[in-house]
Amino acid sequence: MKKINIILAVVLVAAVAFTSCNSNKASLPTLKTQLDSLNYAFGLANGDGIKNYYIKGDSAKKAIEQLMKGVNEGMKGKVEKENTELTDLGTKIGTALKEQKKTGLMGDSTLKVDIDIIKQGLVNGLKGSKVQMNAKEAQEYLQKTMTELQNKKLEKLYGANRAAGVKFLAENAKKAGVITTTSGLQYEVIKKGTGVIPTDNDKVKVNYKGTLIDGTEFDSSYARNQPAEFQVNQVIKGWTEALKLMPAGSKYKLYVPQEIAYGNRDQGKIKPFSMLIFEVELLSIEKPSAQPQQQLTPEQMQQLQQQMQQQRR
Repeated sequence: MKKINIILAVVLVAAVAFTSCNSNKASLPTLKTQLDSLNYAFGLANGDGIKNYYIKGDSAKKAIEQLMKGVNEGMKGKVEKENTELTDLGTKIGTALKEQKKTGLMGDSTLKVDIDIIKQGLVNGLKGSKVQMNAKEAQEYLQKTMTELQNKKLEKLYGANRAAGVKFLAENAKKAGVITTTSGLQYEVIKKGTGVIPTDNDKVKVNYKGTLIDGTEFDSSYARNQPAEFQVNQVIKGWTEALKLMPAGSKYKLYVPQEIAYGNRDQGKIKPFSMLIFEVELLSIEKPSAQPQQQLTPEQMQQLQQQMQQQRR
């Protein structure tokens, strides 16, 4: 299997196939709504991905015929034993379509699949057409629009968390001893240490307890009776900022706005847009990393957290 772009891999599994191949010409589809444009961009990105990774040296016409054969087989559940690579690919697309009709475009039940528009997008993509939009624009449109739609859903479901955090921080900032930084991070010094202040690439050992606004505890190294060790720049932004203010031996109380915590990501007990409260005790600075390491991506951070949670069980 040849390597395929991540975005294309996502949409490829969910691609909707066309049912006939009498008119495989690149043409302008009628796009009246945002959903129409999503369907078209979806098909175009898939067609372009298939063209770039699977049909080098083949004509688009032949490729479409082979894909069609596989799609029809997959849709009917009747798969021939010997097929070309493209027909096998079409079979997988056709098979996935059965579920895709139920789950909606790209797995979103609110987005109705339009077979005709996706068909034209696929054809245009296979032919390398730039009608309406080119392949790069299609990918960008899909990514941007789906992100916007997802954010709207999250806002509807969890917007109250954001509002509660804003209200809490506004009141908390008025309290004596609370310091607010330019990022919005708030902290109180419970104990000021006398050690060295860590930098981005230092590895630190800390004890901590994390709670939500309502006092729900979602994590605690104290409860595990085991301090945590990690690199300063491989945690949420609020923690990284705070740790670089703390001399070793310090204990601070942190009030972390959702923007520099987990934002719109769901972390189990920590729901999207949740402001977090931590008590953090910087026990020591371990040996710095020999080479600076890149900050973990949100996905890597989530995986690391899941691994830690599994170890606690």
